[in-house]
Amino acid sequence: MAYSIEQTDKQLVGTTANIRYHFYFPNSAQHIIDMVIEISPGGRAADSITLAMPSWAPGSYKINDFISNVGKFSATDAHGKPLKHEWLEKNRIRVYNSGKVVKAAYTYYGNYAGFARSVQNTHVNRWHAFINPVNCCMYVEGRMEEVCHAVFHHADATDWKKVSTSLSPVKKDGATFGALNYDILVDSPVEIGNHFTASFQKFGAGHDVAITGTGDFDADWIVTQLHPIVEHGKKMFGKLPYDRYVFFIQLYPKWYGGLEHARSNVSLFDIEKFTDKKEVGRFLSLLTHEYFHLWNVKRIRPIELGPFDYAHERYTAMLYLAEGATSYYDDLTTYRCGFFDEKKYLEVLGEQHAQALAEVPGRLMTSIKESSFLTWVKLYIPSPDLNNRYVSYYLKGGVMWWLLDMHIILRTNGRKRLDDGMRGLMKRYEKNPAMGITEEEMIEVLSQSCGLNLKATLHEWLNGTNELPAKKLLAGFGLSFEKAKPKEENVFGEKVPFQSEKVEWNTGLMLKEEGGGLRVARVNIGSPAEAAGIGAEDEILAVNGARVATLAQWERNAKSSRLQKQIAILAVAEGNIYEAHMEAKPSIKMQIVKRKQTPAQKRLYEIWLKR
Repeated sequence: MAYSIEQTDKQLVGTTANIRYHFYFPNSAQHIIDMVIEISPGGRAADSITLAMPSWAPGSYKINDFISNVGKFSATDAHGKPLKHEWLEKNRIRVYNSGKVVKAAYTYYGNYAGFARSVQNTHVNRWHAFINPVNCCMYVEGRMEEVCHAVFHHADATDWKKVSTSLSPVKKDGATFGALNYDILVDSPVEIGNHFTASFQKFGAGHDVAITGTGDFDADWIVTQLHPIVEHGKKMFGKLPYDRYVFFIQLYPKWYGGLEHARSNVSLFDIEKFTDKKEVGRFLSLLTHEYFHLWNVKRIRPIELGPFDYAHERYTAMLYLAEGATSYYDDLTTYRCGFFDEKKYLEVLGEQHAQALAEVPGRLMTSIKESSFLTWVKLYIPSPDLNNRYVSYYLKGGVMWWLLDMHIILRTNGRKRLDDGMRGLMKRYEKNPAMGITEEEMIEVLSQSCGLNLKATLHEWLNGTNELPAKKLLAGFGLSFEKAKPKEENVFGEKVPFQSEKVEWNTGLMLKEEGGGLRVARVNIGSPAEAAGIGAEDEILAVNGARVATLAQWERNAKSSRLQKQIAILAVAEGNIYEAHMEAKPSIKMQIVKRKQTPAQKRLYEIWLKR
């Protein structure tokens, strides 16, 4: 059977399955799920079966060894008679069943303590259960293509009344759901509890919304903002590739993240920032980012990303396509949906894309393709020296696709743009959904769709470590990337000048509060801190004779506008005190500025920003 992630609810109604996952929650307050997997032979004569637990979750390129949360494993036949089992590897168990039904039982500890709270991990407590099945559902080797069911026994042990999932209902009991294969099962998150839910129909498809969290948020407002996001997807690609889609939105303090799925996405945002108008744009960009992934990465995907090997790393040099293109389109979609105005969009492009990339020394050390390939040991396991030797394919990839869009518009005089290339890539998926795309095929499809040979340009940008030609391409639209002016005039009251003009000093240090003091988290190469001999994990005691123990004190004493550029540091390395002197440099903030445009530049600019 060919690899497939596509499913409709109608396909599962009334089906039977020889592999059935049961979820019980009698000890949810202790973060425990009691798992039982019933496996019928299904016409397959075998003396044993092998169960395996995934070691990583697609969309998060890091080995997490989810088996570490499994305990109390046992195997019996249908009548409760114990069956012999043995561990073959850290995540593989062989059960000797002589062709009988197997009931494999184990506990799964679903708590984010030990992990950062994230959209990749299952977390269960007395109030709810969020299940990412790839964390806790073992698969039967050799039988991953079979229909499987998931039964949630929440009503027996809790007062949870709702189940939200992109798994398809099998029965009308609100508890039994199904997937056409294991890949779809583990790509389908589940929220169980008493959370906020809403539904709406658009373009013939259903859209479910499941919102969890505590604090001040307007759930109805969130649902309203999803409409233009869906409308943009339909407008751009022509149709929606699903019959039903689920938006899981989690609002909890301090956390941020997202994870894409074929028929759903999970977006996690800091509830403490949710009511801040300056921050809510970031929330909306997160929603657009994860929704855009249902086309780009779940369907338009590098050839290595599906079918999956859930036990081992799946290397690809094309995450710049999966995440870089999506990082460009998230803010562009946010603008197209009206969540950003033109001024705000240019500001975001300048600060969060162009300026952010310029501040990463590693952009000149690592190519975008190397960045993608090495993500398993770089992006998700960052060292203090990461930014100096490595650049994120999200960041540099996003800038690259932005500039490619401008390049296409300029070279075709506005007849084509990157949207046409993305539509071409989606048509390629529809012709052969079982097979991902190679880099050379991607370049060929983009070139044909845009009527422009992009091979030389993309090979140079993807494999090189030189600066991307942002200034040159921006100039074609009457834009420049230049030093930012202060956002506010330095006065108060009736235009009374406020002290001296503000200058922020750049030291090249990133600090963290730890153990009641300040420690160095990172030192940028070529910075005043590096020249002064300050290293990561050193403790900062004083600045210019003033004791500092918090980030706020550091800001006042090391980055004040009235300090001389000579900054004296008293620090500790491995228990020994030393002094260092930094000759700080003024921080230079850049922005994208619209200059006086020629008629031709204005026309291309309007094409680029057309909604």
